[in-house]
Amino acid sequence: MSIKRGEIIEVAIRDLASTGNGVARLPDGMTVFVEGALPGSRVKASVQRVKKRYAEALAAEVVERSPVEVKPECPHFPECGGCLLQHMDPAEQLAWKTRRVSDALERIGGLEDVPALTPIGSPDVWRYRNKMEFVYDSIDGQPVAGLRRRLDASVMPVPECRICTEKTAAILRRANELGPSLGRIAYNPKTGKGYLRRLVIRHHGTTSGEGELMVHLITATARDHSAAEKLGRALQADFPEITSFVHSTRKSRRDLAFGERIQQVIGQDSVEERLHLPDAEVRYRISPNAFFQPNSAAAELLYGAVRQAADPGPDDTVMDLYCGTGGLALALADKAKKVLGFELSKDSVRDAVRNAEINGFSNCEFHAGTLEHGLGQVKGVPDPDIIVTDPPRSGMHETVVRGILDMLPRKVVAVSCDPATLARDLGRLSHAYAVESVQAVDQFPHTTHVEAVAVLRRK
Repeated sequence: MSIKRGEIIEVAIRDLASTGNGVARLPDGMTVFVEGALPGSRVKASVQRVKKRYAEALAAEVVERSPVEVKPECPHFPECGGCLLQHMDPAEQLAWKTRRVSDALERIGGLEDVPALTPIGSPDVWRYRNKMEFVYDSIDGQPVAGLRRRLDASVMPVPECRICTEKTAAILRRANELGPSLGRIAYNPKTGKGYLRRLVIRHHGTTSGEGELMVHLITATARDHSAAEKLGRALQADFPEITSFVHSTRKSRRDLAFGERIQQVIGQDSVEERLHLPDAEVRYRISPNAFFQPNSAAAELLYGAVRQAADPGPDDTVMDLYCGTGGLALALADKAKKVLGFELSKDSVRDAVRNAEINGFSNCEFHAGTLEHGLGQVKGVPDPDIIVTDPPRSGMHETVVRGILDMLPRKVVAVSCDPATLARDLGRLSHAYAVESVQAVDQFPHTTHVEAVAVLRRK
């Protein structure tokens, strides 16, 4: 059966791909990935692209609904690209994500019969994000901060976003109301023209109370930054609970929500998060550019799972690779003899040192620098008894894997936000380590993202 671009075909959806697209198979064996379709449904799909072995299509009409389909709650679905699976039952989302992790371990890592622990679902499936990154664009001639559409990546307003806190949504709406009065236009990364680039809103501490709010405005470089200060003053006047307004500039055209140089801080320079872990509470001060788990309630469960899996004793040295602001390291510090953290970002390491101080931990040591040149770059570092690692989506660098194999700690607890790279890394370690268990953690309901915690013990 040959198909062409623009053709409408009727297909039965058998599964979901890692991208969240439905998977169908034609009689001739060709795979069709159908955006917006769920397993168990039958849809008419508009073919968008045809390759040699597969085709891509959009669901145009649902002929037979999926048993896992639910009514989306957000008014911006499915136009907004933030939540691709909002029409899928949350319990089914978690089950699918768990299968993704297990399938990747077997297919990519060559690891069979790995015990899968009960998956951890997010305590909240709505209003769970503590950080939202909005991008500015020009809409009807005015600067508007919003999210990108799923089809063409253009920016759209999202005044009723349901995955962020209500206060975050209210601040976004007010910032967009104030946009025309600033007298500045949105930045265009293609031309390098314009001023307003990103609006980042953090709402931390909500698991233990109302929390603290930070608004981080990222602009292009300019001689006059009065518009940024005007926005900050106006937002703090309307929302006294904003404890921190930070304005930073970014010269690079690369479209990231990362300020290169802080121009002004109104109020505090950071916000605080408190995570309640089994038998412990850990405080984290978070600066504007720092990474922190975006779902605080789920992070408590994730860190709790790592704490239980690592289970260091009073004589153990723990090494936290890719430690960020000290997240996992500090979650283990009260039980270990010594904790060593490694992180590329100097800003994050400064946060980690400060976080150790505010928690009263004197047994923590953090080092800034890339791990791509190996783990032996710091003299006098003892070999660890336990290693925990939480790398970026690209996974552990090959030299980091070699470093683990050189040091051979008795246990490795590997946290990952990408099942494929986790499977690859565990496969690299498999001749020296047995994978005792793996556990899926859903920090991002309604998206395709899934975390996993794998426990490895030296053979």
